[in-house]
Amino acid sequence: MERAVFGASEFFSQKAFLTSFRGIEKVRIEHEVETNLDIVEIWFNPWKVSYNELLELFFDLHDPTARDNQKYKNESLIFFSDKNQLTLAKQKKNELKQLFKDKIITKITPVIEQINA
Repeated sequence: MERAVFGASEFFSQKAFLTSFRGIEKVRIEHEVETNLDIVEIWFNPWKVSYNELLELFFDLHDPTARDNQKYKNESLIFFSDKNQLTLAKQKKNELKQLFKDKIITKITPVIEQINA
């Protein structure tokens, strides 16, 4: 089992992780009220679903860009657990830079060990 952790604000459809892929064994969702940030912690079987597929789903489920005319501050976070996750997250972010005209705001940071309830 491996763990993937993502966070985002503004209409992040985190519940889609519950049913979107076979191989996702457990999903835990937290809402940080102070920051209006939703964090999803996913335990997955890498033989059935890849981390790269989870990255694709994450970016499909929210807007990872910042625009000058946005009413609220948008946040997008990828928490990596190891060097492989870091490499894949950076590659995906670079790919998206080519597809969007607005700035990609996704931050890539080490995983938090425990999500507070």
